[in-house]
Amino acid sequence: MNDNRPQHGSSASPDAASWFVQLERRPHDAELRQAFETWLAASPEHRDDWSRVGDAWTRMDAVKDDPAVLAARAAVQSELANARRAPPLRWAAGIAAAVMLGGGLLAFGAWRQAGDAPAPVQVASAPAALAVYSTPVGGQRTVTLKDGSQVTLSTDTEVHLTSWDRQRALTVVKGEAFFEVAKNPEQPFVVTAAGRTVTALGTAFDVRVQPNQWSVSLIEGKVRVASAQTSVDMTPGHHLSQRGDSAWSVEQRNVADLTSWRDGSLVFENQPLAAIVHEMNRYSTQQMRIADPALAATPLSGRFKTGDVAGFVATLEAYGMARSSQTSSATINLFPIAPG
Repeated sequence: MNDNRPQHGSSASPDAASWFVQLERRPHDAELRQAFETWLAASPEHRDDWSRVGDAWTRMDAVKDDPAVLAARAAVQSELANARRAPPLRWAAGIAAAVMLGGGLLAFGAWRQAGDAPAPVQVASAPAALAVYSTPVGGQRTVTLKDGSQVTLSTDTEVHLTSWDRQRALTVVKGEAFFEVAKNPEQPFVVTAAGRTVTALGTAFDVRVQPNQWSVSLIEGKVRVASAQTSVDMTPGHHLSQRGDSAWSVEQRNVADLTSWRDGSLVFENQPLAAIVHEMNRYSTQQMRIADPALAATPLSGRFKTGDVAGFVATLEAYGMARSSQTSSATINLFPIAPG
């Protein structure tokens, strides 16, 4: 079983993102500028990180005066100014169109590779595990199993290989993994997640395990998801999920969007800002927080780079949708923009 692709980290470091937001908000603060220059000169890595953030903002600047962007921003500001009650969805499509301008320049932000060498496969201490594969926050890793099947791990994920005899068996302990299964009718491929099993012969599917919820998205082929009480045969394009002890929910979804994290992006369609921030936070050690309920409920559509907190915050500020405040290098608070 070979781990043959490098891991990837998030885009800019929290320090670079922090300086970016503060300098944009306080451009005439001489003391802040002096502190920034000191930080910048302290390390070549700091200069590289800052260059990436600067390049991202330059690309944003190229489209910020586009009529579609200006129109979307005006619509956002108008809606947010009209009382903070349940914001309507009608401007979300306009923002989505503007977000996609120039091949997604609003979802800008180059990312930085954490290293050229793949992380070593660890041997689990538990006797039931033959091998353990994992990624850090913001990381991504693809493992090729000895039959040619591939497992791609998303951010902060842990997968155990538990058997390779009568069946190919793995367990998703936490996080999210995408499985591309080599066909072998004599040796079923079984993935266990949150106590449920996903069985396939030759197919591609995504499994996600979070505290108090889990899901399976089927891209191609056929799988059977089973627990001690029930089972469901899934067909391509469907998403099965369960939160807590609620009943299983199966719905048709755009599974390409659900698995876009493999290409380093996250796609949202009319999702509350709170849900988007929660998902973006999974890919970064720098965390965004929203205190205002109306802002948290505001819907947004678009495609954003995983780990690109600086770019995402700059997008919100460029549209006049939110303002930010840095409380520490690890936390950015988002607030509504006051009318007027």
